[in-house]
Amino acid sequence: MAPQGPLAGLLLQGLLQPGDVLSFQQRRAGRQATATVTAEGRLIVEGHTAPFTSPSKAAIAVTGSPINGWTLWRTADGRTLDALRNELQQN
Repeated sequence: MAPQGPLAGLLLQGLLQPGDVLSFQQRRAGRQATATVTAEGRLIVEGHTAPFTSPSKAAIAVTGSPINGWTLWRTADGRTLDALRNELQQN
């Protein structure tokens, strides 16, 4: 199945790969989480069974409050999904 949803462009251009692990830390709130990117363009968050269709929905599942997942989730090299999205738009 081809990637769909908000992460599809990042997958199709090779900026994200299926199996990539994203993470975030909110030190003041004492929260951290990891999520795995699927080939379909979804995020499977550690501790949750259902995949999430957007970075923000995945972040809300962890934080319990509305939050921008594009600026929260980071790749293994420390880049935010928002930075990857900006890189995609510049190409």
